[in-house]
Amino acid sequence: MKEIQTGIAYSNMEYRRDVVLFTSTIITKNSCNRAMSFMSLPLYPAAFPITINNKWRFRQVVTGSSSTSSHIQTKTQTSRSSSIAPLSTKLNVTRIGSHQSMTPKFATRAASPAVAVPTVPTETSMSEFEKMRNGGFWFRKWHMMDVTHLCLGIGKHGLAACAPFVLNWGAVWVAAVLSVLTGIGVTLGYHRLLTHRSFKLPKWLEYCFTYCGCHAGQRDPIFWVSVHKNHHKYTDAERDPHSPHEGFWFSHIGWFHYNEYLAVKCGEPGIGEYSNVPELKAQWFYRFLHDTYVWHTIGLGAILYMLGGFPYVAWGMGVRTVLVNHVTFVVGSVCHLWGDRPWNTPDTSTNNGIMAMLTFGEGWHNNHHAFPASARHGLEWWQLDVTWEVIKFLEMVGLATDVKLPTEAEKKIMKLYLDNSK
Repeated sequence: MKEIQTGIAYSNMEYRRDVVLFTSTIITKNSCNRAMSFMSLPLYPAAFPITINNKWRFRQVVTGSSSTSSHIQTKTQTSRSSSIAPLSTKLNVTRIGSHQSMTPKFATRAASPAVAVPTVPTETSMSEFEKMRNGGFWFRKWHMMDVTHLCLGIGKHGLAACAPFVLNWGAVWVAAVLSVLTGIGVTLGYHRLLTHRSFKLPKWLEYCFTYCGCHAGQRDPIFWVSVHKNHHKYTDAERDPHSPHEGFWFSHIGWFHYNEYLAVKCGEPGIGEYSNVPELKAQWFYRFLHDTYVWHTIGLGAILYMLGGFPYVAWGMGVRTVLVNHVTFVVGSVCHLWGDRPWNTPDTSTNNGIMAMLTFGEGWHNNHHAFPASARHGLEWWQLDVTWEVIKFLEMVGLATDVKLPTEAEKKIMKLYLDNSK
């Protein structure tokens, strides 16, 4: 009889343990689903490993790991704090120097409706960050993503070196036309439209501009916009993706081939997660470009080869992408080192007229950092801004709407604010 009672008690304990385990599993699963609701996308695990990490954490909860449960709770709070905020109404309190103050209304518009809340670096992440920075660029662990884009970069420069030996005026014209289309795709589509939401376009036209930018050789919109948001969020600080304080070469192009370092530096949970662009990851078109970016580049090269042979490839894929890439990257390097500073912004951004002509207006970089949401970077009549002229034309024909520009009164208020904040 005693043995029977002991068996029943043991069975009850097993039953209660199973009920508690099942209940905790359901609660944890529901909290994870709510926290990661914006990530409920059919994403490829290789591109966004956060889907794999969630499954791994869930299995650890089933086995009863208390440390993992606290990790999930922390992750849930972080995800909730990264929700999308309205662009036109949200005001941010910006810390400059040692005090907090409210900036003018126009200047306080967020760079994007999806700028994530800054993450506090832990001791582990900072030590890993310092270790990776001191380890150098070449002698490190190379991930396939970095190897792929390094090979593409070497291939583009190799084609550009061959171009003078296969001079063909038809190929030169093709390269010139593609340079304008892909350059505007980056400055108008990637930068002013997707990153800063300076205006609105019909979705079909937005996709057209961003697809042109996809062929500029600067990777897909999800990667580009994520990096640029972090640049504005941590300008000239430790977590700036291409800070000029790490040397000209790294700020110019080295950052482009070191994805693990960028992830650790900007506080991302892992490589390829891009947590600050959920609005782009929620759209099938941008997920498609992210997963198939390399094949679009190869496809354009194949089309050019069928049209005009190797000269078209050398000029259209070599010379064109090398020029577009380098004149774009100089905005992050040269325009934080040399130029004029009409706005006393708390960073090293400058206006560089030569770079502005080469980058369709992006060289007025100090203006841009003073008014990130402005669709116009060349704020003075004499500051040539080709991208703004295209936006103005689109607005005139009724395609571009909600175009954001600073008024003269807002400029004066901003100048006074910046001067007093120093």
